[in-house]
Amino acid sequence: MRSFIFVMLLLFAGSTPTFADTGQIREVVTANGINIVVFTAPTPIRAGEVEVVTLVTDASSGQPVNEYRLDVGVRSPEWEDSFPSLLSMGMPDPGTRFAYKSVVLLAEPGVWELLVEIDVPGREPVRIPLSVVAGAAQPLWWQLLPVLLASIPCLGLILARDSLLKRSRRGFLGS
Repeated sequence: MRSFIFVMLLLFAGSTPTFADTGQIREVVTANGINIVVFTAPTPIRAGEVEVVTLVTDASSGQPVNEYRLDVGVRSPEWEDSFPSLLSMGMPDPGTRFAYKSVVLLAEPGVWELLVEIDVPGREPVRIPLSVVAGAAQPLWWQLLPVLLASIPCLGLILARDSLLKRSRRGFLGS
């Protein structure tokens, strides 16, 4: 039993969730002396929260631009023109060193228009319109699956501890 617990601890102690990329490339644009790459995640896009990640580099040197402003407007084509779009401001993405990320909410499945605006100090803002199709949202049990799976090793450790405690009590009372 002890070797089983040791093996389980080794397996789960070294495993951490990793994310290989920032999503699907939606657009690559060169304008006003800068290169912009726009990613969206998850892939495929579903109703709910969607990440819009941008990476901006200087067109002449290829060096990353560290300071810029990212705004993402979200609008359904079904809305009236007088209805304002929802705006989400970007923040530095902790998963990458040079990217900015904005999280937008797509309320329902269907076609959505995203307007990605990049504002680099000293340059004209660049506006990139995107059209995305959002599928149906994942069911709640699927969204909670990582939490449920993460609880299995914890439950196993608790059961193993209880088993060891019962054995040690029997040995203590029998002596």
